[in-house]
Amino acid sequence: MLLEGLRGYRNFPGGFKAYRKAFPTVELSWWHRVGDVGTIRRLRALAPEGFRFSVYGHKHLTFRPSGEERRTLRRFLRRFRLFGDKRGAVRLWVPEEVEKEAFREWLDLLEEVARPLGPLAIAFQAEEALWPLVLERGFAVVNRPGGPFLYLVDPKGPLPPGQGYLYRSPSQGGGSVLHSRAEVDPD
Repeated sequence: MLLEGLRGYRNFPGGFKAYRKAFPTVELSWWHRVGDVGTIRRLRALAPEGFRFSVYGHKHLTFRPSGEERRTLRRFLRRFRLFGDKRGAVRLWVPEEVEKEAFREWLDLLEEVARPLGPLAIAFQAEEALWPLVLERGFAVVNRPGGPFLYLVDPKGPLPPGQGYLYRSPSQGGGSVLHSRAEVDPD
C-alpha cells in the first residue's frame, strides 16, 4: 500500500487535526532542529491508528565521526523513535563535499548509535559515488533508479508499484513529489 501525504502540515487549513483526516502520513522537517518531546507525543496521540510520521534532516550532521556527531545522531534517532508504531522513514541529505572514507566511518557510527534503537527505515540523498556504501549497509538511496526513494518529475504519471510513502510539497502545489518505498520494517 502506498501512503500519500505532504512534506509538512503547518500550512494545511485546519492544522494537524484536519490534516490527519485527509492524509495517512506526513514528512516532518527536522532540518533546523529536532522535534521536541512534547510535540512528538502530542502528534502521536492525535494521529489515528495506521498513521505514519517520516522525518527529513538534520543540518547539524557533519558526516564526520566525533563525539558531537554521536550526540546529534543519538538525539535525532531517539526522538524519531518516540513516534513508536507510527514511525515512517528517515531521509538524510549528504553534502557533496563528504569524502568516501569519512562517510564510511560515519556509517559505522550511525550503525553503532542506531543498533540499540532497533530497525529504522533510513534513506540517504547522496552523490552516486556514495551509493555503494549506503546499499552495502542495507540503507536506501534517494533517486536511485528502481530504488525505494525516488523524486518523480511527473506527479500525474503512473506511480511505480510497491509499498511506502509519497510526499508532495504543499508549496509547489503537488509539483514536487518524494516517493519512497521503505524496505525496512520500522517496527
